[in-house]
Amino acid sequence: MTGPVTVAVDVRAVAPPGGERVVVDVFAPPPGVEPQPVLWWLLPGGGMSRRYWDLDGSHGLARFLAARGHVAVTVDHLGVGESSVPADPYGLTPYVVADVDAAVLRHVAAGVRAGDLVDGLPALPDLRTVGCGHSAGAGLLVIQQARHRGCDALALLGYGGRGMPEQLDAALARYADDPDGLRGALPDLVRDRFGTPLPDLDRRHGRDSSTDDGVKGALARASAPLLALVGLASMVPGNAREEIAALDVPVFLAHGDRDIGAPLEAVAPEFVGTGDLTLYRVPDSGHHSVASPNHGRLFERLHAWAAAVLT
Repeated sequence: MTGPVTVAVDVRAVAPPGGERVVVDVFAPPPGVEPQPVLWWLLPGGGMSRRYWDLDGSHGLARFLAARGHVAVTVDHLGVGESSVPADPYGLTPYVVADVDAAVLRHVAAGVRAGDLVDGLPALPDLRTVGCGHSAGAGLLVIQQARHRGCDALALLGYGGRGMPEQLDAALARYADDPDGLRGALPDLVRDRFGTPLPDLDRRHGRDSSTDDGVKGALARASAPLLALVGLASMVPGNAREEIAALDVPVFLAHGDRDIGAPLEAVAPEFVGTGDLTLYRVPDSGHHSVASPNHGRLFERLHAWAAAVLT
């Protein structure tokens, strides 16, 4: 299969000062595969670049989808990977990052509809969009959709609005179910915990026994500095309560059977208001279900789900 086309999108009109571009990879259907009017908007989680969705070309959801005629777009959030870092990275709050992502999606989707985003991809005027995010990236997707819409369905992997209360210290725990207070306190909380808004953390992917050594290496190569304000917010229960309640498109929730945070059955009630909720537990998987031994089953399930909800 041919490789992706890298596109740098000018975001100066919507980003904080110094935030000039967001870089995405566009995976188009390979020669001989008829393009379908479906775009997947793939957002990586904390400490990961856009390469999370193309792990050495062997565990990649992006290539899987492109091989089935869909257009897959992998994203480096503002401040991550090859995208620009604003002059003041403490301004990279969940709302700011999600707002910039939304602007990039509008640009990319318009280009795919018109047929002028990448060479060789014909116009797809009837395009439908599926947003797919992992962990904190799923949280950004929820905020993006609630504030700007743009997606016809959402797939959220390893995510739940209940956060990770068992890992909160007293300074963070006081903001449980207080999203307004949390937003105001985030810069100081990040300064106190990390001393920088873009820490380069040791993610220790090797501790996940559901991935082999080759995949662990691929995860390490996909690593990037953490968007600390986004990551810290995602740990606090109720951080996106209003945004989750505002969702009105089909939602697919998937957790590994050894995932972190609240279990799938505890997370699901928060999303029942969508009216079309699918739950999927990935067997023999930790948090990185796209890299688990059963990643193929997850990919097939995502593809089948999208076909059903977009008809």
